[in-house]
Amino acid sequence: MKPVDSHCHLDFEQFDSDRDEVIENCREKLEFVVTAGSNVEHNQSAIQLEKKYPEIAVSNLGLHPVYTDSFNQLEEVKQQIRENKPAAVGEIGLDYHHVTDSELRDRQEEIFREMLELAEELELPVVVHSRDAEEKAVDILKEYDIPQVMLHCFNGSPRLARDAVENGMKIGVTTQVLYSSQVQEIVEAINTEDMLLETDSPFLYQGERNEPINVIESAERIAEIKNTGVEEVVDATTRNAKELFGR
Repeated sequence: MKPVDSHCHLDFEQFDSDRDEVIENCREKLEFVVTAGSNVEHNQSAIQLEKKYPEIAVSNLGLHPVYTDSFNQLEEVKQQIRENKPAAVGEIGLDYHHVTDSELRDRQEEIFREMLELAEELELPVVVHSRDAEEKAVDILKEYDIPQVMLHCFNGSPRLARDAVENGMKIGVTTQVLYSSQVQEIVEAINTEDMLLETDSPFLYQGERNEPINVIESAERIAEIKNTGVEEVVDATTRNAKELFGR
């Protein structure tokens, strides 16, 4: 098996000049890539990418917790999800790093819960953003009967990571594993069978533009940390991605 980039943003402007070339590299080296939606406009872009490259691109549709100016799009986003039946609902969640206003945080939680209710109704997996709100997000997720959960770009404590996987959630390990001691400690604390590889492209690559194929480097670093083979890491994480996204 080849690796999977379980979370990226190939529709973002950073790829406007060479998107086709980037996707061609993905086609050669990866099983598939998952583009996460953030609001109505980005959701539509993710849908179009999947239509243009159905053999390699998968779309998620959601409403990003940092896109506070788009919170009024909630009903439209929910309609997009109902009409297009994405592989997962995401990205959704909480962000207490960028959003510090208490009223906006309350609105974040309301939207998060509404999206979880929709995912529960439609029996869809969810992809959850939880920056500086990991404990709260995991506690809320436990209240819902969601088929599968990916904790995207997880930077909570190793203890919380273990608690999450014990409750059936999967941990998204980004390319931060190449340089973040926090993420490396999370990798040490859980099994590869509970991980998904992701880049969050174009972000999280030591100041440079990230690309989906960089999950290959992540797999190599995880193999070093876990004292196992790269093939074992790729096989486990790709199986998880195929199961979660229905590929």
